Amino acid sequence: MTSTPARTNRSYIWPQPNCGKPAGPTFQAASLAPSFAGRGPVCRIKVIIGTPAIQAAWCLASGACVGWRTVQFRTTAPPSRAVLSWVREFAAYTRWCGTDTSVERETEDGETFYDITVHGNSGFLNAWVDDFADMAIQIAKDIAPQDSHLVAIAVDAGNQLREQKLVHEPGEIVFLPTRASREGSERLKGEASMDALLRELAVHERRLLADLKNFNNATGAKAWNKRFRVQFVARVDGLAIINCARRMERIARDLQKRLNGNPHIMAALQVFRQRTSHVTDLRNIAEHLDEYVVGGGKIDGAAQTEPGEVFDILIDQEDVVLAARGRSARILDVASAVRDLCQCVQRTTEARFMELTWADGVDFDYAIIEQDGTSRILREDEYPPGLLGAKAATAQASKSGIPFSQQVRGNCTDCGSPL
Repeated sequence: MTSTPARTNRSYIWPQPNCGKPAGPTFQAASLAPSFAGRGPVCRIKVIIGTPAIQAAWCLASGACVGWRTVQFRTTAPPSRAVLSWVREFAAYTRWCGTDTSVERETEDGETFYDITVHGNSGFLNAWVDDFADMAIQIAKDIAPQDSHLVAIAVDAGNQLREQKLVHEPGEIVFLPTRASREGSERLKGEASMDALLRELAVHERRLLADLKNFNNATGAKAWNKRFRVQFVARVDGLAIINCARRMERIARDLQKRLNGNPHIMAALQVFRQRTSHVTDLRNIAEHLDEYVVGGGKIDGAAQTEPGEVFDILIDQEDVVLAARGRSARILDVASAVRDLCQCVQRTTEARFMELTWADGVDFDYAIIEQDGTSRILREDEYPPGLLGAKAATAQASKSGIPFSQQVRGNCTDCGSPL
């Protein structure tokens, strides 16, 4: 197996005047966090502004800062089944992470030449390079750990990827979207996003449906024992779904606030609260169960509530009902309400993507790379000469168009309300 040096794509460099070697800090496009990278629609902004610094900034803002990382290798012709599997799964993994990955294959003189190119936002790729390199090796070991040829290909692929990683030097200044923009992006695609919540909800809902089936189909002399065991699991999953509902409500409220009190999300929240009127209390009771079992919960107040069981659970043919202190909820109905709210909120965030990911317009924070490799956001009084003017020029250019919040977005396909 022989390897071919891969292409290297670096982030845009912010040059000093005359494009010569700068006397001061070097300016480069930020290595954006994985959650920000290459997700959602691309904003194409046509603007002509004077300096290379501002042009670079607008390139990043318009999605033009697109990069690639390439892995190239030669193997036998035809390739072994293990190699074919590795190429397929490595490409699938990078796509799963949010890239656009292409695979090219050519056969010549008894050898097969592979070119795997991973496309995406350059900063995003830079942040994921080490992960891709590690996963290339892990996938090979999962497929055929004893295949030395395959493992060698994977190790070489990892080395090629790491060689293409852009390393910022101490003293370099990088620019990245403002804090509000970074928060908006994290809200859309991070570990507490709607997508993550829906995956969590699906896990508990599938288990709850299985609980229903197992409870209602229990027969025989030990059926009573099975029902009690199923009840316990159903309670765990039911409370987990209630937690999902409360988190979804908080996410929706936060997005409504970020979108200037968006009336569509407000209307969806009102419907949601009508359908889940007792969810907040049930969640709080579960959170403070240790207080409620001794009669000292907030709802108990000064009343002399006797110590004892707090939650009742009823399983019928179609749903699981959780009840406590006069509050109750049909759990599958709650799950349905969560999905409906999520759909309306997602319609809004898809239509108003730019308002969240560029919450302050096309504006940037600037960070300096410290000696230990970490970055620190600069205060305006720390800006090098010329940077404050560049920031002002970018902000002025951003304001020249129609504000994102004033653009017409159409109506929600689920409820018909304006987005």
